[in-house]
Amino acid sequence: MFGFNRYLYLVVTQGRLKATELKDGRTIERCLKPASHPRTPIGNFENLEKIFSQAINELEGNSFFKPSPIVFLHLLDDIEGGYTQIEIRAFKEAALGGGAREIFMPESKTILTAQQLLTKDFIELDDA
Repeated sequence: MFGFNRYLYLVVTQGRLKATELKDGRTIERCLKPASHPRTPIGNFENLEKIFSQAINELEGNSFFKPSPIVFLHLLDDIEGGYTQIEIRAFKEAALGGGAREIFMPESKTILTAQQLLTKDFIELDDA
């Protein structure tokens, strides 16, 4: 099921980032001040990208072969009117800049299981 691919689940909510490695279940949490701003869910793009990079690198493990991960980036903050296409794109770009190979963004308002993520049993946020 996993092969050489690495799968990470990044959950962004209320100024926090919870990152989980789906293969072994390791989890880390970080304060996400760059995503705390009164008018937009992204306050500082470069710092957001840096925090994503740190989380991705910390969950890499000590393997010699470290392929870039496939990331499920889940935005759980309840934004009035929902996320704009620009905000969705900015989060995706920050995760790609942080080291992700591919990004999927579930639209669900609840935490998803590893099985739901790996089988892509969710509706994706639309950034088109």
